[in-house]
Amino acid sequence: MRGSSGAGTRKGPIRADTVVDAALALVNVGGLESLTMRRLADALGAQPPALYRLFRDKGALVDAMADAVLAAALGPLPEADWETRVEVLAGRLRAAMLGQRDGARIVGGSYTTRQPTHMLADSFLAAMTEAGFTGKAAVWATTTVFSYVLGEALEQQGRTEVDLVDMQAALSAEDYPHLARSSLPAMLEFDDRFAFGLRMLTAGLREGSTHP
Repeated sequence: MRGSSGAGTRKGPIRADTVVDAALALVNVGGLESLTMRRLADALGAQPPALYRLFRDKGALVDAMADAVLAAALGPLPEADWETRVEVLAGRLRAAMLGQRDGARIVGGSYTTRQPTHMLADSFLAAMTEAGFTGKAAVWATTTVFSYVLGEALEQQGRTEVDLVDMQAALSAEDYPHLARSSLPAMLEFDDRFAFGLRMLTAGLREGSTHP
């Protein structure tokens, strides 16, 4: 996971990337709810006004944190067809969010306009354009994949310790016949579930690109 924090009295100016790393480290320890500008300043050995000179408010800080999370998804792509590139990008995006506690919440609650976001979006759009999508359809295809990855990461990071086997055993087969007979515990097989959904999504994109 990203970031490290430390207390003490800071001497000299503070850098924006140092603040972002410290904020991510605090979230790793206590979750996104634990992040306050006061607590962050204390962790950095600084005063809150020093942070507000870099970030106008907590929302601006979270935007910068989202960019730092997304930066982990960047890197050279294989020379492959558009479907493979979409799958690689989606997998990297998921790994980047899961690599940071509450990473999906940080990214999902932010509208960033910095380089990592632009580079990731451009790579997705290049793949969608190669698939045959143009104009609004290319943008919508990109946001469809992004929303799927974000939703899966949000659910995985927000899961609670629920015994689905016991829960299913308590279901009435008369009231919920399909649910009672389903493979309900498979809901928590997140890696396989994600791969399955992504295959379904790319298959739908393939069909949609040939039948606009």
